[in-house]
Amino acid sequence: MKPYPDFLDSTSLAADGPALRDRLARDGYLFVRNLLPAQAILDVRDRLLRKAAEGGWLDPTAPMNAGIANPAAACKDPEDRYMRVFRHLWCDEELHRLRIHPAIIDLFTRIFGEPALAHPMFVQRNIFPQAGNFDFTTGIHQDRVHIGGATNYALWMPLGSCPREKGALAVAAGSHTAGVLPTKVGTGAGGMDIAVPIPGTWVTGAFNPGDGLIFQDTTVHKALPNRTREIRMSFDARFQPLSQPIADVNMTPYAGCGTWEDVYATWEKPDGQYFWKDFPLEIVPLDRSHYERRDAMAFEMAERGDRQARDAILRIIQRDKDPAKRSRAEELLGRLDAA
Repeated sequence: MKPYPDFLDSTSLAADGPALRDRLARDGYLFVRNLLPAQAILDVRDRLLRKAAEGGWLDPTAPMNAGIANPAAACKDPEDRYMRVFRHLWCDEELHRLRIHPAIIDLFTRIFGEPALAHPMFVQRNIFPQAGNFDFTTGIHQDRVHIGGATNYALWMPLGSCPREKGALAVAAGSHTAGVLPTKVGTGAGGMDIAVPIPGTWVTGAFNPGDGLIFQDTTVHKALPNRTREIRMSFDARFQPLSQPIADVNMTPYAGCGTWEDVYATWEKPDGQYFWKDFPLEIVPLDRSHYERRDAMAFEMAERGDRQARDAILRIIQRDKDPAKRSRAEELLGRLDAA
């Protein structure tokens, strides 16, 4: 397969809101270098690596700031052994402050032409290196089915340098114009993958600390495999015009990380806590029909003993509000693992 071409660099347009808006409407993404100070990114990386080391994720024989993974600890969201360490990383106060950095809010305000809202919920990812007994790479997906509400935009940033071989993100430029595509059970976000041919043109690139990738919620994207020895750490936060409705799912902490009170109990300073409380938000329910279809497919696959359903089954156990569904998922997970 030929290498994907590089992102179109939009750094020179960073001060021009209408130009950014036009390019985002055309391509479905923007790549902006030096969006945040490199040192701010590296400081957060050091904080999270320290917590990862405490959780056994790093090679104890290598310098901590090298980020070399412990292969024996390889795991992924939403496995229990992943969540036991991950929740301490996700709750980190300096990580939370990155997504509401003035440089980011100002950029989205210019793009929207009105005040920007950072979603309270965001994602922090930790991808172990690809190996013979561990091969997890975030699959092809769209964010729209998981985020809901009005049209929103993701900002993806690696915590540190991220060459292509470390698992950089790739987007299908122009795919956002195709709308929400049909899904199937898979390894993408939320246990779903795209079930039809992908429109658009795949592009990717290398990231320096502080570089950011912005894309629309219907832009198809995926990660490249992490072929290094390091854990690839990143965060992706979502933004939208303040005047538009936001889905209820975006108002709570990441699943498995407790309540906001639990999160903030670990913080040393109040800066950045409950930053959305003073905004006049219109909160609407998430359209869960995509999840209902996923769950029905996952149950059918698990009944047949298909382990491709395992990630979706784990998500039902961890996140579904229906006790009967969780109970059925637990039974099926036991059967899958026993087999």
